[in-house]
Amino acid sequence: MQGPHLIFDKSSLESLNLDEAVMLDNFYTSNVIPIFFVECLADLEKQIVRSKSTPEQLVGSLATRTPDMQATANIHHMTILKAELSGRFDLRTVLHRPYVISGEPVQLGDSKGMIFRMTTEEEALHRWTTRDFLDVERNMAKAWRRALSAIDFEAMVTNVMKELGHWRKPKSLNDAKAITDLIIDNMDPEWLLNFGLQLLGVPETTDHVIAAWRSQRKPPLRDHLPYFVFMLSINIFFCLVLPSKLLRDVKQSHQIDLAYLYYLPFCSVFTSKDNFHVQIVPLFLHPSQTFVNGADLKEDLRRLNEHFSKLPMEELDKGLYSFAQVPPDDETYLTTRLWNKYQPYWRTKDRNKVDLDPELQKVLVGMVNRVKDESQHRPNSDDVDVSKLDYVTMSRQVWTKKGKYLRFSKEIILKNQEEERQKAQQSSMPPIE
Repeated sequence: MQGPHLIFDKSSLESLNLDEAVMLDNFYTSNVIPIFFVECLADLEKQIVRSKSTPEQLVGSLATRTPDMQATANIHHMTILKAELSGRFDLRTVLHRPYVISGEPVQLGDSKGMIFRMTTEEEALHRWTTRDFLDVERNMAKAWRRALSAIDFEAMVTNVMKELGHWRKPKSLNDAKAITDLIIDNMDPEWLLNFGLQLLGVPETTDHVIAAWRSQRKPPLRDHLPYFVFMLSINIFFCLVLPSKLLRDVKQSHQIDLAYLYYLPFCSVFTSKDNFHVQIVPLFLHPSQTFVNGADLKEDLRRLNEHFSKLPMEELDKGLYSFAQVPPDDETYLTTRLWNKYQPYWRTKDRNKVDLDPELQKVLVGMVNRVKDESQHRPNSDDVDVSKLDYVTMSRQVWTKKGKYLRFSKEIILKNQEEERQKAQQSSMPPIE
């Protein structure tokens, strides 16, 4: 299925009901970024005033709506930055896709493969759907709330502008972005490296980074360290804008909103209802990327839910993976327009779809189970090029039914339930003497 790569913020997901969230997971490949998990954790420490629900119930409800079928968890932005600074990451190879943790290299017989298992964050989200929160997560929530309350934007701006020198006050957000680009492109690059590495919290890398830059005959920083420049631009922009009052009602929580921008290179579509993002995100997107207001996305998902809800029960029982592999062929749907832009051959693929013979399906399931259960870890492997491997698998915990929709056919779900019941019975039987 695999729709456009999308990053959502908490405001967008909160606005969706469960059936709309199912449509989101069905037609988009979601990049669930670390900052989203941080926001969820922060909510555990909130004092709920206008709701009868507990913080655990609200976070659990949000976790249930979070995509689990077509979703991946992105690597933390500081890990990516440090990888680029050490020459182990090249932003130009990402192509607006999630940047994920490498899988475990494995081997089955003579076949080499890789298994991508659930990340710690993905496992936590799955637990949160049942209101299961670990003490360490509660402590992280408390620490994050304390860190937010300690943020002093005024001091941050004063320190940054003292280093940058005198620049005129921006007249608009677009103007602030233009001034940011002027600073990046006209300040002495070696000074900018020193300044940026301090500002971004990696001063220990300064000597190595500058030595590597000099050894390559001092190329333009935008070419040499594009992700470093991208992150630095976001911070300089914010410090230019704050004193100008172009952003109203700035709060400590905007530090989280700002961090969402660090992940813009890792998606094709970014969606948010937050006014902060509505104003700023489009300024930092590549022309090939799309910003979608969360309100517009919700309306489109509502229409998709309404469209598929009208199918007869015999169709619904086949599961979303049967009757909703692609969006409606109707450009009044925002999702269809985004598929046209980012999945231009989806109509052709749908026409060429082949139903697998049941026996072949059985063989494939057996192969998948062997890969999962019998693959052995392959130590000291340099085979990181997925295209050269014999097989790649991804481990997921997903709900077979979510909201009112079956993900898979009713027949398959009932068959799996019966197999699980039989396994449980066998494992509980006393040994034969």
